[in-house]
Amino acid sequence: MRFIVRCVVTLALLAGMVGCSQKSARLQKGVVPPDQNLFDTGSDYLRKGQYIKSRLAFQTLLNTYPDSDVAAEAYFAMGDSFYEEGGTENLLQAEDQYKNFIVFYPQHPRAVDAQLKIISANYKLINTPDRDQQYTRRTLDEIAQFERRFGDSDYLPIVRQWRSTVEDVLARGDYGIGKFYADRGNVLGAVGRYQEIVEKYPDYAELDVVLYNLGQIYERSRSEKDHEKAKEYYGEIARGFPFSPHYSEAVERLGTLGAEVPEVDTETASRHRANLKEPEGFSPLKPLVDFGKALGFVPPPDQYEVAQRAVEAEKAREAKLAAAEAKAAGDDILIETEIRRSASGNAAGGGAEGAPSAGSGSEAEREKASSRYKRKQD
Repeated sequence: MRFIVRCVVTLALLAGMVGCSQKSARLQKGVVPPDQNLFDTGSDYLRKGQYIKSRLAFQTLLNTYPDSDVAAEAYFAMGDSFYEEGGTENLLQAEDQYKNFIVFYPQHPRAVDAQLKIISANYKLINTPDRDQQYTRRTLDEIAQFERRFGDSDYLPIVRQWRSTVEDVLARGDYGIGKFYADRGNVLGAVGRYQEIVEKYPDYAELDVVLYNLGQIYERSRSEKDHEKAKEYYGEIARGFPFSPHYSEAVERLGTLGAEVPEVDTETASRHRANLKEPEGFSPLKPLVDFGKALGFVPPPDQYEVAQRAVEAEKAREAKLAAAEAKAAGDDILIETEIRRSASGNAAGGGAEGAPSAGSGSEAEREKASSRYKRKQD
């Protein structure tokens, strides 16, 4: 009897130990690692716009668990906390964070996003052409960095469009300064700014105006050497800007200076015409919007988000096209199968009693029968 009781007690203890062990295993499995918990906490604060709290959580993670699997994402998210908070100081902090991310994690898939956000952060700080252009030039430098590091990225065509826009701002800034000098008789200052546009920004939308102004300045000189330069600038307008309002004047000035009028280069003219900006529609609110932009009240669009939407739309378009091509290919296979099956059935039935032979029937009837399986051409 004692033996039986002892056995029962032992079994009960073992069962309790097994139960406790299983419960402990379930609890351990459900526990979130502390580094992941910090990352989730920081991400939650970031979504709520509590940027300081989010940075504190991410920084604690990086200090305490530098080798964590989520350390890279936490580093990038810290940059996002500055980027999304906005303001000049925060955007510059975001730029530093993203640059360090690229240094520490050069092969990380989000390195390309980091460089895009560096460009976008500087783009947000670009002033109007009549103000300081330090951030415009920094944006241009970061675009060049993107082209060197991520030349195979899907974002490259978009980044190159940004280059054109940024260069246009710089060119308009130079043009404004050049005109200021010209209006006050500072010929050398005006020529210096205009020539900088010609050399650095050949795709400037109003390049024809710059060329004409240079031609006018050099034509007024008494120097034959300067007159030759005037001919060159007028000749550039005649060759590449047949649509320009200054085209007829340039041709006339070439005749006055005794120079031959060059033929229009259609390829060059097409390229210059493509650089023209579409005129904006009239809006009574436009002066207020422009004034708000100048004061920083109306922020420019987030170029990173614009780029993401553009790439996603292009991928969706390519996927839709691929699906259509795959469906068309599948239809062709089905049609070909039906044709072969029909041909095989006719061949098999040709020897059956009472069935027509392979050579019987008119050619028109056979053509009519086979036409059912031909794919309709667009």
